[in-house]
Amino acid sequence: MQAIYRSKVLRIVLLFSLLISLSACVATPATQASDPYQGTITVSGAFALYPMMQRWAEEFHNLHPGVQFDISAGGAGKGMTDVLSGAVDIGMISRDITSDEVTKGAYGIAVTKDTVFPTINMSNPLAGDIFTQGITKRYIDQKLHHR
Repeated sequence: MQAIYRSKVLRIVLLFSLLISLSACVATPATQASDPYQGTITVSGAFALYPMMQRWAEEFHNLHPGVQFDISAGGAGKGMTDVLSGAVDIGMISRDITSDEVTKGAYGIAVTKDTVFPTINMSNPLAGDIFTQGITKRYIDQKLHHR
């Protein structure tokens, strides 16, 4: 049963990935009567992936009108909890999957790279140092620990 479920989820994720490469192509939507894809796909998880998942869902729905999406963003932890408990079909995770989560049946399929970069307010007392010396994780850690 789990292998069948995993296979269905993998096919859905692969179809989403194909949508990225096909987004520039013009496609004719399938008619509901002939379309094998029907139902609702539930998704929850990382805020960083939410806008992209919304776009993929719209494109997928345009091609397969019989498929509806229920997408919610609540953080990567919620996505993992929801998918492992069976509350959703797909969990959006913007972090590495732990070995404990893999043991519980989670597996990841990378769809994009997520980048985080710091921003600072010009009235930040460290702004002058940052602009002249640059910034590293070590610099931030040192400044935070010496307060």
